[in-house]
Amino acid sequence: MSEIIRSECSKVALPDPPEVVNANPIHDEKAGGYGYAGPIVAGIHTYGWMVPAILDAAGDSWLSHGWADIRFPRPVFTGDELHTEVIPDPSDSGVGIITQRAVSDNRITIEGTIGLGDGPWRPAFVLPTSRNPVPPATKPTFTGPDQIPTDIDYPAMSVPIGLKEHNEWMTSRIVDDDFRWQSDDPSVAPLVHPSWAPGQMTPLIRHSYRFPAGIHASGKIQHLSAHRAGGSVTVAGRWRGVELRKGKHWSTTDAVFIDERGLELSHIRQVVVILDPLPRS
Repeated sequence: MSEIIRSECSKVALPDPPEVVNANPIHDEKAGGYGYAGPIVAGIHTYGWMVPAILDAAGDSWLSHGWADIRFPRPVFTGDELHTEVIPDPSDSGVGIITQRAVSDNRITIEGTIGLGDGPWRPAFVLPTSRNPVPPATKPTFTGPDQIPTDIDYPAMSVPIGLKEHNEWMTSRIVDDDFRWQSDDPSVAPLVHPSWAPGQMTPLIRHSYRFPAGIHASGKIQHLSAHRAGGSVTVAGRWRGVELRKGKHWSTTDAVFIDERGLELSHIRQVVVILDPLPRS
């Protein structure tokens, strides 16, 4: 296994686009009702802003067969200057310890590990058997913290990721002009940014269910093949269940991403804290 080298990058947190704000009140002014100082920037974006440091540390092969295991201990707010650092694990040079901090107060906003090859936890994934995409539900089932299903497959969904969708993701969310995410040759599609796939996990829930609000707590991302823009991707997931921790409901989902050739692009686990609805004013 290749060794991880030290790297770092910085980014000023951008506001979430309207489709993210409208889908989850934790990303709008209602976040104050949950005790936050303001709208929380989506974790998929803060993770995406770590990618330059990850690629400098692990190399481009991480995009085709690499992994990340991350946690979100503190929120990010618009305007935060974020500094990401990757250092080799002293006990295993093939693993990188990754940390993102808000410069203003040194709070840790993301922490975890990255590496090449298979993540050590990959065999623990429980992937769905239902993988045929269906249209979104016309009347999604409301799922509050006490109604979260256990060990059932989500209805799978098909998500377009052509050049148009890819460019919208890069310009409205990540804003990274690195050469990897662009292509001047019309015969060679650009690579899809690695934040895109975890960014489909909440839409997978909302494809068939409604929930009041959620906070991204942690994630495990296993890349299996380099993904280039073009066509559609099937996102199929399994709702593993819910665990009650300190009075909060922690919901776990495992998902597989499959391209139009039937090739598995990635496996992702997302853990979300499902919050109670806010009282109506």
